Amino acid sequence: MRRLLLIGIVLTGLLCPSVLWAADPLPRSVLVLSQGFSGAPWPTAVHQAIRSALNARVSSPVAVYIEELDLARFGGPQFEQALVSYLRERYRQKEIGVVVAVGSDALELVLNLRKELWTEVPVAFAAVDEATARGLKYPSNVTGSTMRLRFQDAVTAARILVPNFNRIVLVGHPLEGNPYRRQFVKELPEYTMGLERIDASMLTMTEIRKRVAALPNDAAIYYTGIYLDGTGRTLIPYEALSTVAETANRPIVVDADTFIGQGAAGGFVLDPIAVGQDVAGRVLRILDGEAASNIPVTAGNFSKLVFDWRQLKRWKVDENLLPPGSEIRFRPPTMWEQYSSQMTIGFAALLVQAAMIAWLLLERRRRFFFESESRGRLQDVIHMDRVAVVGAMSASIAHELNQPLGAILANAETAELLLAASPIDRDQLKEILADIRQSDQRAAEIIAHMRGLLKKTGASELQEFDLNDVIRDALHTLEPEARRRGVLVGPYQVQGALPVRADRVHLEQAILNLATNAMDAMANCPPDLRKMMLQTAFIGASEAEVSVIDSGTGIPKDRLKDIFQAFYTTKRKGTGIGLSIVRTIVEIYGGKVWAENRPGGGAVFRFTLPLCKAHPA
Repeated sequence: MRRLLLIGIVLTGLLCPSVLWAADPLPRSVLVLSQGFSGAPWPTAVHQAIRSALNARVSSPVAVYIEELDLARFGGPQFEQALVSYLRERYRQKEIGVVVAVGSDALELVLNLRKELWTEVPVAFAAVDEATARGLKYPSNVTGSTMRLRFQDAVTAARILVPNFNRIVLVGHPLEGNPYRRQFVKELPEYTMGLERIDASMLTMTEIRKRVAALPNDAAIYYTGIYLDGTGRTLIPYEALSTVAETANRPIVVDADTFIGQGAAGGFVLDPIAVGQDVAGRVLRILDGEAASNIPVTAGNFSKLVFDWRQLKRWKVDENLLPPGSEIRFRPPTMWEQYSSQMTIGFAALLVQAAMIAWLLLERRRRFFFESESRGRLQDVIHMDRVAVVGAMSASIAHELNQPLGAILANAETAELLLAASPIDRDQLKEILADIRQSDQRAAEIIAHMRGLLKKTGASELQEFDLNDVIRDALHTLEPEARRRGVLVGPYQVQGALPVRADRVHLEQAILNLATNAMDAMANCPPDLRKMMLQTAFIGASEAEVSVIDSGTGIPKDRLKDIFQAFYTTKRKGTGIGLSIVRTIVEIYGGKVWAENRPGGGAVFRFTLPLCKAHPA
């Protein structure tokens, strides 16, 4: 049984050698043979893209060797023989898994060298134009992708940049020796039909600069890279482009991505990154065990329409007229692109701030409405308090009115008797009439004063006046009530004018409330101890102080801070709003009010008000 199994294994190996061979993995090393020269931007970008893509998988790195052959200036049988010797010696100790050819000339060279070097090594190629690829016969184990580089695209780009395009100026290495554009020689007759073609490919750099500086408005320059000028001087293509662009008076069309930014306006350019990534993908598939012959050669579309924003502005080309999908480089970033996060935060802050301002305005409006409503209700309360004060003193007021009215009646009866006498005493009648007039005025003053207290105003009527006058009026109003209650009101001594700005009626009401409260506090005191005084004083040069002093029982110490609170009262029938209204009135006009106990008994209520005019020191 074991012998049969062994024979089966041997026969399988003989009949299917490819199975065993395929099991041997390829060396993970790649040799890139590029037809460009060292430092050339476009091939260098291709090489970097290849290297980056091959080493993207950290777990299985690939060794990459790059040889830049500069085939635009070197070639021939002797060069190839020397190159074979060089490569054989250089890589004698290196196992190469895949050879990559970059460029049409590089691919032809690699196919010729395979007879002597790396006969069985797979080959992948890139950056080979379609025309060259169609003329090649690929041996087995070769794959790659072609690129589409057409003279027609240059003409299309020129028409975009120059609407009245009629002349094309060729600046660069002669097309016959240009490694990437040799096929243009066959395309020129077809795509320049109807155009004037100006060939400046074999001129010196000085001549080229003069020629491109004096072109007509219907011309466009097509730059294909200058390796040698008319004197045989070696130039670097992208540096030569910058030199040409310094004097060019018409837009420059290019077909290499790395020429954008060196003075060219734009064109259908080959993307070196896409070219490098495509061939690197094929190499990885081969290194992973897939046969190169099983990976078909494809036509890659690596061109894209790219423009330099600065050159578009220079040649006054409208961006809106560019074909859809055009890429524009070197455009200055917009404010939003530069500071998008900051602007987002700023806009959010503005929105929050705007919302807060709107909310505050709404709250201010609501507050103003409620304050107006509150002021109206306060006016009503103050008015009701005045009515209550006047009502409480109605008996005294009636008694006060009886005096002038009784005098008027007595004088009228006396006058009637004098009129009946004969002869009539005219002088005495005149005295009686004068007494009647005086009594009438006294009654009118009492009524007018009560009417002023009972008057309801919609808002405070601010005016400047002497606070002394208000105190006198209040004392005059209180006089009948004080007599009725047996309260002795001490003489009011004026120390000087007290100019204030307030509502006169409001302040008189505050004084009446404090005085009435003082008389209430002395209700249970012996008649001979019921004394009340009103005093004024200057507080510095800017305030006046009014004091109402009584000889009552005083205020409990623990209640001194509460007596001005609304609805707080110690009286059995009190409402608790009188002193609260006093505090409200005084604070409305910028003052403050407080109460103290006197050392000898009784209490004193004080309030201050700002003066309109500073008191001289």
